[in-house]
Amino acid sequence: MSKVVPLSNLILDILFPRKPYCTICGGKLTYASEILCQSCRNKIKPLCEPLCSKCGKPMQSPKRAKLCQDCKEDFHSFVQARSYGYYEGILKELIYHFKYHGKRELAEVLGSLMYGLLNQLSWPRFDYIVPLPLHPKRLRERGYNQAYLLAEVVANLSGIPIYSGLIRVKPTEHQTLLDKALRKQNLIGAFKVVDSDKVSDKTLLLIDDVYTTGATTGECAKCLIEAGAHAVYVLTCARG
Repeated sequence: MSKVVPLSNLILDILFPRKPYCTICGGKLTYASEILCQSCRNKIKPLCEPLCSKCGKPMQSPKRAKLCQDCKEDFHSFVQARSYGYYEGILKELIYHFKYHGKRELAEVLGSLMYGLLNQLSWPRFDYIVPLPLHPKRLRERGYNQAYLLAEVVANLSGIPIYSGLIRVKPTEHQTLLDKALRKQNLIGAFKVVDSDKVSDKTLLLIDDVYTTGATTGECAKCLIEAGAHAVYVLTCARG
């Protein structure tokens, strides 16, 4: 037998709506517009120096070389890459819910973190923000491109327009299933620039959710540079 809810309770719920709950810990939020409680926000720690001067990988000692071993061994076409924090803990949970559980509203939280980092960097003024593209098949499966949603937040906060002319033309295996060498091979010929006149001699900000080896962002940057872009920088939420 179903439980009958008293009319007085229904009226109270309308007049005084119940507080929403934190996406991560389930704790009550102060305002309905919030997604994450302050306690969980405080647990998202930004990466700190010393960092690799190229890809932003944390380094063990400031006295060592400015480039990490990965950047010494592999050339990336982007000028510099930076990530807000490690892909772990609360930040990892947020990205997982955002990317695989349809929590599109988390783009606002993650994109705001990225914008805050962008404001701290001594980077040039960008002509366009470029979201890292998904192949149409994967876009249909997921229903949205998480990188584009992040790019929208950063674009709205910064006033920098979005360029959507970088497309993915080849379906590829999930990068997480491959080792470093196979990741690079997997991405050969995967991207294409349409309407290249728009990026000619332009300084671009490439945006994605997670930076792991730099294979994907590096290939995208290479594609943009070959299309005539002046320089490409990379900004992500997390460092894998």
